[in-house]
Amino acid sequence: MPDPSITIAVINYNSAAFIDDLLASLRAVTDPPYRLLVVDSGSTDDSLARIEAARPDATIIRCDDNVGFAAGANIAVRDVLDHGGDHILFLNPDTTVTPTFLRAMLDAADEKTIVVPKILYKDDPRLISTHAGGFDWRLGLFRDTYHGRPDGPATSVRRDDLETASFACALVPAQAFRDAGLLDERFFMYYEETDWLRRARAHGYRIRYEPAAVIYHRESGSSGGGWMTPFKLYYATRNRLYLVRKNTTSRRAYAYFTAYFWLTRIAATVRLAARRDWRSLRGMWRGVRDYYQGRMSRTYQVSDV
Repeated sequence: MPDPSITIAVINYNSAAFIDDLLASLRAVTDPPYRLLVVDSGSTDDSLARIEAARPDATIIRCDDNVGFAAGANIAVRDVLDHGGDHILFLNPDTTVTPTFLRAMLDAADEKTIVVPKILYKDDPRLISTHAGGFDWRLGLFRDTYHGRPDGPATSVRRDDLETASFACALVPAQAFRDAGLLDERFFMYYEETDWLRRARAHGYRIRYEPAAVIYHRESGSSGGGWMTPFKLYYATRNRLYLVRKNTTSRRAYAYFTAYFWLTRIAATVRLAARRDWRSLRGMWRGVRDYYQGRMSRTYQVSDV
């Protein structure tokens, strides 16, 4: 049987500082064949020119503005569905891949299985950089993801039937988007994959973690760099509230989450104030304010927060 057709979709936004590393690593990926699709989200640096020079075979879709990951991913999905593709592999521009990662992911996939790889920190490959695992909907927290922990025996075995995973790298059957719909663009970025994966699982899809596939991640390369920037904290705070409210049908359950959320925001305020991290503190509380005011989709750029 021939391999299913695969499109690697990169949502690019001002990635000039690291896009060359990704493109160089992709040159070593020769099996299975794939089509490279780049959705450029209104970049103002020369990252798109670098992509075009390095990969003249790539399909480029240009956006006039920064549309965010959710909308950019939806543009890529529509293109794949229009071309009759079998799988779409989302890949962040701040990643680098190993030569056999795609083959390992495809071998672990089937028509009902979404596959995610082992993701290691680019700056410290001893550590796991992913949120593949469980999700506690009562508290709005990731569970059992091994994020930030040393790579070892527990992260070197395949895991099935996860609740969520990162779209920094994920191989998804194209049919899943026909069944579960597109990503919710009100998120703009962060938590949109957790929301969509819940819908996909409700349609019979499963999430598989495949440790034989390995990539490296810079973490928030397009969001200012680092695990939790003020920009990321803003969207993570706002979107976490939206995610849980959207997916919780019980008023009692949402009241429980709300009480927990506000208690932990008070504690976070004390910690950030003690560190005099006023930018992060401002970003967090802007996220709270904007959620309750109904300000969703894109509200701020990296330089605004």
